[in-house]
Amino acid sequence: MFNVGIIGLGYVGEIHLRKFSGLPHVKIAALADTDPQRLSHFSSKYSDAKLFIDYSTLCAEESLQLVVICLPNHLHAEACLAALNAGHHVLCEKPMAISVSSAEKMVATAIAKNRFLSVAMNFRWDFFGPDVFYVKKLIQDNELGKIYYVRIQCLRRVTFPVSGAQRWNLSKEKSSGGALIDLGPHMLDLGMWLVDNYEPLSVTGTVHNGLIQYAPVDDFASGLIALKTGVAIQLEVAWSCHNEPLWQISVWGEKGGVMINALESEGQRVVRYSHEGGEPVRLPITLNAEKWAEDDSLQAHVVNRMTTGNAADCSADKALEVMRVIEAWYASSDSQTSQLLGRR
Repeated sequence: MFNVGIIGLGYVGEIHLRKFSGLPHVKIAALADTDPQRLSHFSSKYSDAKLFIDYSTLCAEESLQLVVICLPNHLHAEACLAALNAGHHVLCEKPMAISVSSAEKMVATAIAKNRFLSVAMNFRWDFFGPDVFYVKKLIQDNELGKIYYVRIQCLRRVTFPVSGAQRWNLSKEKSSGGALIDLGPHMLDLGMWLVDNYEPLSVTGTVHNGLIQYAPVDDFASGLIALKTGVAIQLEVAWSCHNEPLWQISVWGEKGGVMINALESEGQRVVRYSHEGGEPVRLPITLNAEKWAEDDSLQAHVVNRMTTGNAADCSADKALEVMRVIEAWYASSDSQTSQLLGRR
């Protein structure tokens, strides 16, 4: 049996609970939350789980194969380090930390303790699904030729009301930012994963608070990231905006291009673009029943990789590079200058 402990039982924690408990040979063995009523609520459904108010005591449970961190952003690093130092493998929610220095410490500790540290970059499974894995294979098989540009848009019409919302996400102290640090890690990871390059060289970005001005965080961000391979990634994210909702990724190559629209039905999200006989061709793709993804969910992927002794494809070293971009993006917006990253 693969024993999982979950720290934090809010909205995201409940999703992890449901998905991990639905996997064969996986047991929810421990739960931690500072709210006794929330613990009591979940104890009836997960009756075999030990319950903890203090997550440090959960980390002392030697029977756990994996600890999942589902806390507000500013608590990620502290809880993750506690679990790693206790000898556990860890899956941490994104962003992995609120600073590059904290993220570096997390990666260094995982290496020193010889533990797997993964970060929950779940959008490739939960929102873009098999379609994005199909596009990944097109790129791997050189069907699109040399990739030179990726445009990503994740624009919500409304996330929070225009006045009066009170959530930890809207606290600069607890979240360290707004739409950029919330949606940015997911979408930037998708772009870097698709082109198989986590070596950012520079970022030029801006953030703005236009529709939730009662909160001291950004609700919109736009930026251009240059990768070592020569690929440029343009990314726009918004919690709220005066625009139609958009969840799409465009990939441009020298032989062809694709657009993935997550708002379309699964299996019908991809359109390919190319030329035949000198004429432009637009080809909507309908995926068949072939299995395009290695696993059906982030949770299954992490468990399956760990049980075979391999790191997940959403490993912390990749998330650290994403975090470098996010931190530099905020600096770029503050200074109104490009930020160089290079390789360390």
